[in-house]
Amino acid sequence: MSEKSIKDKYVQFFVERFVYSVAELEELENTEQRNILMLNILEAFSYLLFDSDILTIGDIIRTGDIINESYDVPKGLRRIGVTAGAKASFSPIEPYKIPNELNMLIYQYYHNWDELDPFLREAMFNIKYMRIHPLEDGNKRSAKLIMTSNLWKMGIPPVIITKEDTDEYYDFINNFDYDGFAEFLRQRSNVETNTMCGFYKSLKGLSLIDEVKGEEVKKLILTK
Repeated sequence: MSEKSIKDKYVQFFVERFVYSVAELEELENTEQRNILMLNILEAFSYLLFDSDILTIGDIIRTGDIINESYDVPKGLRRIGVTAGAKASFSPIEPYKIPNELNMLIYQYYHNWDELDPFLREAMFNIKYMRIHPLEDGNKRSAKLIMTSNLWKMGIPPVIITKEDTDEYYDFINNFDYDGFAEFLRQRSNVETNTMCGFYKSLKGLSLIDEVKGEEVKKLILTK
């Protein structure tokens, strides 16, 4: 099997697991709706990973428009007040502040935090993004997709935050717990490294006890 085939299959495998980690999916009993959601997330992930080198507000808007395509949600940045869900103890900022806050966040990510530990950098971005809540719907999905694509571009195995992690995830956001969230992301990324190696061995017809070099597998799958 070619390297490209392995990479393509892993992307599909990851996105399928990502989709089934989305809490909203439990509400979708219709198979066609689930498939549409999966295709939308795959399209948004592909856009962030391959068509966006440096994240911009335009990329955030485009990502939101893609993942909300099958929902009755206005396109673009949020223009109304919203709540952040029952588990959030914070209120999203007022709509008129969103463009400036996003610009500041993106600037910090690329200019102030660029030498930080990558997991701390992503934790800070994700928490601040969620507290801004720039979209009318799909904020968790877009935040997780942005984090995933950022890690992927750095050659770091991405992270899946499952439905079972929801309480812990919101504790990090509610409490501005950057360090705790960074450690959570590091642990989950290590788990994904093992998953990635197991997936690689399966495609190559290797046994579970065969050894593969994790760094080589990561380089094969995560390099653009």
